[in-house]
Amino acid sequence: MAELTFAVGSSHGPTNKTPPEDWTRLGEADKRDPRFDYDAYLAKARDLTHDLSLPVRQERGAALLTALDGLRSAVAAADVDVMVVVSNPHRIWPDDSQAVFGVMRSEKFAVPVPDDTPFNPDARFDGTRGRKRELEDKTGHPDLANHLITGLITRGFDIACKDALRDGEGIDEAFGFVYDLLPKGSAAAVVPFFLSRYLPYQASAARCVALGAALRETIADWDSDLKVGLMASGGLSHQVIDEKLDERVIAGLTKGDFDDLATLPQDQLNGAPGTPEILNWVAVGSAMAPTRMTLVDYVTAYRSPAGTGHGLTYGYWVAA
Repeated sequence: MAELTFAVGSSHGPTNKTPPEDWTRLGEADKRDPRFDYDAYLAKARDLTHDLSLPVRQERGAALLTALDGLRSAVAAADVDVMVVVSNPHRIWPDDSQAVFGVMRSEKFAVPVPDDTPFNPDARFDGTRGRKRELEDKTGHPDLANHLITGLITRGFDIACKDALRDGEGIDEAFGFVYDLLPKGSAAAVVPFFLSRYLPYQASAARCVALGAALRETIADWDSDLKVGLMASGGLSHQVIDEKLDERVIAGLTKGDFDDLATLPQDQLNGAPGTPEILNWVAVGSAMAPTRMTLVDYVTAYRSPAGTGHGLTYGYWVAA
């Protein structure tokens, strides 16, 4: 039978690849973000002069690069055969159906090729983010995908499926980010697992704890001799940082306290557009229980006086 041997959790997004000198440029775009009231956050923010100073930004930028190197080493050592990436679709087409949970089961799927083009923060709002880029095919695993669908349905979870991307479309960077951690030339297959971060079709934290347990059981009864890994891609709090929430989530994952994680309030999880990505970590951490997460680092990448930025988090689990 298959073995669930490893999991990794990592923030994704532009902060990872933007020099800290330019973080405040991202913050300027936050003033134009239609998803939240920048001025309201500015009015209640604490004094962030220290956090926004260039030396502090540079120190934190160096820390996140070190953390990513640590994750790459952990992923390489795990040497899994297939990685199930739990994350959230960011680009939703108007004619798409919207599911709470879903799996991609194609043999191949296109992924944007990394390039050195500076991130355009306004692309988040004009619909161009991730488009018009060179694509390359990556390997999926339909057999595991189908097993996840049937096994999770048997365990009480209704799972949608996606068989192909639109012509010329690459998979969301939330799922493609796994290739930044896998060793160059890795033969590992990838199965994207979709977990909605959008309201009203958003699972509760308790439901994601239950999903993780069901994932663990489903992978364990897959008739295969392959080593399976999981990835929580995204989170923690962003585009407005909530350090108290992040600290609570990290404590729950490192202590294995899923009773507490199951009670994370939905209103707090939706305090900023990207913060519901915490649910990815809740599901993956629950799937790896009783193994507890090893925290590599938590980096608060502030980018404006309003407290906008990213609670960057990096960790992994190695099954005993």
